Amino acid sequence: MVIKLFVFIILLFSIFSYFIPVENTNKKESNEDIAMVTFNDSTMYTLNTSNMNRIINAKKVLRFNSKDVMHKGSLILKSKDQNNKEITDILFSDIIIKRGDEFTFKYNVKYTRDNFISLNTNELLYNSKSKIAKNTLPFEGNYYNNYIKGENIYLDLLNYNMKSNNAHFEIEVEKK
Repeated sequence: MVIKLFVFIILLFSIFSYFIPVENTNKKESNEDIAMVTFNDSTMYTLNTSNMNRIINAKKVLRFNSKDVMHKGSLILKSKDQNNKEITDILFSDIIIKRGDEFTFKYNVKYTRDNFISLNTNELLYNSKSKIAKNTLPFEGNYYNNYIKGENIYLDLLNYNMKSNNAHFEIEVEKK
């Protein structure tokens, strides 16, 4: 009789425990943290029908479900100005995070456009669709041979506009 009661209690307990919802949240979080693919010393090209307009170099690339993380990388953008002259924009950074069309450059960011603009900052956000780069941190750099520094830079790479808050611009005057 005791054995029948024990088996019946175990049966009830197993039926009751079957309907208790169990959710493993750690498994969902850990899947996003695991890189699907890893590349070392990689170069990625973006081609369109007429030319190659983007090159990304990186020492290490980690591809996740929703983003790409690149270490010690550079983004090279090729375009043409109104006079059909070729322009090259280069962005260097310690860490580059790409989500869709959005690039986030972090730590030791260096932006150069041909030989007339160079900027240094610790953060730069770039949208490859609208071709706008901006940041929220201080920056410094050179525009031709003139020194510039400020905060919150806004660069429209398509229309050649540059805006900044608290900008300080020192013009180098040539003595003749």
